[in-house]
Amino acid sequence: MLNEVAEVRGLEAPPTLRALTVARDGVEQVYRELVTDGDLARMEADTVLYRLLGYLDAEQTLWDITISFLDLVLGFYSADRKTLWVVTDAEDLSLENLPLSQQETLAHEILHALQDYHFDLNKTSDRLEGDLDGSLAFTSVVEGDAVVHTDRYSRRYLGVPMAGGLFFVAAGAQFEAIPPPILREIYFPYTTGAEWAGYVLRTGGVEALNGYFVEPPPATTLILRPELAASGWRPEPVRDSLPPGEDLAASLGAGWQVLASGSLGEFQLINYLAGDARPQRGWLRDPLNLRAVAAARGWAGDHYELFANGEGEAVVVARVRFADGEEASEFGAAHEHHARVGAAILETGEFTLVRRPDGNIVALLEPVGRDVLFAIGTSAEVVRAALAPLLGG
Repeated sequence: MLNEVAEVRGLEAPPTLRALTVARDGVEQVYRELVTDGDLARMEADTVLYRLLGYLDAEQTLWDITISFLDLVLGFYSADRKTLWVVTDAEDLSLENLPLSQQETLAHEILHALQDYHFDLNKTSDRLEGDLDGSLAFTSVVEGDAVVHTDRYSRRYLGVPMAGGLFFVAAGAQFEAIPPPILREIYFPYTTGAEWAGYVLRTGGVEALNGYFVEPPPATTLILRPELAASGWRPEPVRDSLPPGEDLAASLGAGWQVLASGSLGEFQLINYLAGDARPQRGWLRDPLNLRAVAAARGWAGDHYELFANGEGEAVVVARVRFADGEEASEFGAAHEHHARVGAAILETGEFTLVRRPDGNIVALLEPVGRDVLFAIGTSAEVVRAALAPLLGG
């Protein structure tokens, strides 16, 4: 099977791959052994950010959601161990007796092993560490490629189109416990990423696809609209338009520190504005989400700084740049509409402060040229202090 999948993908089979099975009740133990301290730190920082964005409530963490999601996983690959696992409780482990969904899962994970052997997935992932948008774009390359070629393998060697679903997980009823924005982010590489990979293969062939493993798309904009790559489009640098994170932390007071910084990107802006819209297949084209998609479409770059004080308080400050002032105004209007849903207006003036139903405070500022500045924090005082250095206060 390894040789068959390698033939479909057009890459030499790795000589060092290990393929193992794990019983359903052993998946969590294997996963915990694979998680690093760096992985946990990133999850903790993203948990703080996602609570401010409204993706998670105050009791939810990405770690708990990830652990619960393991009940749905059918297989996984570790670039550190050069090992893949297929989840099965079957005692007869012959390939022929594996259900079709598990054969597809095995093919999918073999594709990750091929990618890793030829392009060193860890090396690129480490280079993108801390870049929320860039990392999601690279994940979309990895998973989009694997989805497309798993389907090609299934058609050639199993005689049917890919039947196990796009997500290589079990039946989706248990997804109800996962917040919609988190689920939309999970789906994105397997759905829109697969559409992107298909486009690249049609227009540039497998060599073009291989090239994106060496130099990944710098932003999810190029996953959403792959045709932009031909024009040389790249996001604009925005980081220098915000004061250094240390200066903003000093404005917040003693005990505050920079927890994370990076780029939200076009996908996350859509995800944020889409709120609790259910993440059914094709949700990006759903008329109910068209305003969010249109509002983010002019994205040209952004930078955010996330701060926390270790006592449960946090704030994120973001500057988002758009292609022109009209696009900035469109996003500003959509953002204000989103932030005001069910919210209480606390004050207006230099900026508007609203308290969302979850208790977090959103500061809404008028666009300035092509830029939109906003902040979300756990209190009005924290938001005001974070914005003071940017507004001359």
